[in-house]
Amino acid sequence: MSVRLIINIGPPAFFQNVIADFMNEEHFARHLRRMRYLYREQRSALVNRIAEDLGSMVEVLGSESGMHLPVVFTHGISDLEIAERAARQNLWLWPLSRYYADKASRSGLALVSAVHEWMKFLPRSINSANC
Repeated sequence: MSVRLIINIGPPAFFQNVIADFMNEEHFARHLRRMRYLYREQRSALVNRIAEDLGSMVEVLGSESGMHLPVVFTHGISDLEIAERAARQNLWLWPLSRYYADKASRSGLALVSAVHEWMKFLPRSINSANC
């Protein structure tokens, strides 16, 4: 029997009642408060690390909210090239230029603030792209 079939055996009302209890007992609100604090701390550490390692090569946009951190390159670096290099090392970065409808795009990356593995890769890759 597949896992999907096992999950679908029970009526959806059971799962909805469990979630309703979770929310009514304020477990969800506590979870959100904890996660907001944790994500704010991770994001702050990430912004500081980017400033230390990359300095004026990047501009961090919207550093006060959300789980994704947009970082724009200031020195004409190709975000597509950086993302391709990262992918060869099994690191997944999202180039901002892919999301623009017109040619007036900005080169940069959308970074997930909870993931720091790529910070070992990014400064070295940007520096070699500048050469």
